[in-house]
Amino acid sequence: MLLDTHLHTKEYSPDSFLPVRDAVARAREMGLSGLCVTDHDSMGILAEVESLRRECDFPIFVGCEVLTDCGDFVVFGLDRAPEPRLPVADLMELVRAHDGAAVAAHPYRNNGRGAGELIKTLPGLAGVECFNGSTPYQANLRALDDARARGLACLGAGDSHLVERVGCYATRFFETARDERGLIRLIRAGACEPMAWNGSKFVPAEEWTLEQLMQQ
Repeated sequence: MLLDTHLHTKEYSPDSFLPVRDAVARAREMGLSGLCVTDHDSMGILAEVESLRRECDFPIFVGCEVLTDCGDFVVFGLDRAPEPRLPVADLMELVRAHDGAAVAAHPYRNNGRGAGELIKTLPGLAGVECFNGSTPYQANLRALDDARARGLACLGAGDSHLVERVGCYATRFFETARDERGLIRLIRAGACEPMAWNGSKFVPAEEWTLEQLMQQ
């Protein structure tokens, strides 16, 4: 199962130019198995996701990108979005109470919204976006090293706000998830690996990233 696990829709993220139906069309064209809609501090799409799944005939998982006092986290398993700037310990407790999964988004992106070295020690963290489509290559590789050292799930994600960024990075899960509960189980088990779109197919993200760095 191949998913872009971080995507923002025009409908519910104010900085996105990507209608959800356009994202689905692009994902299907690329051969993705599904999409995770993770709007900024919003789970508004939850109210219409069942009808969208039927209309598009395509798997859509709903999460949320939550801005905490220590950066952004993509979370799955909540029934509504927390308030922005929540203390990170409170978010981890909320995710635990809902039996969910929290993933550090772009931890080493230099924009003040990454958790940084906190990913080395934060209790309750299930995974790390080791490859994020809006993050420099070197920062992605640093995240990969830290996630591996701690034994956390390593994910790839487009962080898409534009249709052309859908699936630039993605996550291959070793089993198929039928719903968010199944997705949470796979993340928490670390049953996944990050992949990258090379323009024609998906390849291991680390290999592709190192190739791009060599060309700079």
